[in-house]
Amino acid sequence: MIIIDTREQKPLWDPAYFNVLLKKLDEGDYTTDELFNRAHIERKSGIDLYGSIIQGHARFRAEIQRAIDKDLKFAIFVECPEETFYRKRFAGGYRLQAASAQLRKIIATMKEKYSLDFVWCEDRNDMMDKMCLWFVNAKFVLEGKQEIIFSNSEGMKRRRKKMVGFKKSDE
Repeated sequence: MIIIDTREQKPLWDPAYFNVLLKKLDEGDYTTDELFNRAHIERKSGIDLYGSIIQGHARFRAEIQRAIDKDLKFAIFVECPEETFYRKRFAGGYRLQAASAQLRKIIATMKEKYSLDFVWCEDRNDMMDKMCLWFVNAKFVLEGKQEIIFSNSEGMKRRRKKMVGFKKSDE
């Protein structure tokens, strides 16, 4: 079952329609019941990520460091493609000052310094699919098994349906 932080403002899975658990998470916005306090995901829109690495860098870095200190597998999922982010072509990005090269350097430094996964997503549906795949792979890695890769979208859809089913009353 997917666990969503109670402070998540725009949950990917609406608790009114999906079997998810709302719970305060100290790090990240999403995890699963099997990966709670072992592997968490932080979801960011393009503008959120920009704000986190430019204006709120200390707070964002502190959250990442807490995850590292707790030995969490931690990933940042971004709700826009990578080049869209660097070129600031996401909603609200046109007015932002940081240069593309600066953004690239900050992300590269964070990946290297904190061993973070940054997962760039086309849209919310793509993000849901990639999160489910990441959770499956995180579980395999934490169990000492080899990562798996779903080579088609049907495999992703089946995995997502299994992890987050519709509530019985809505089927």
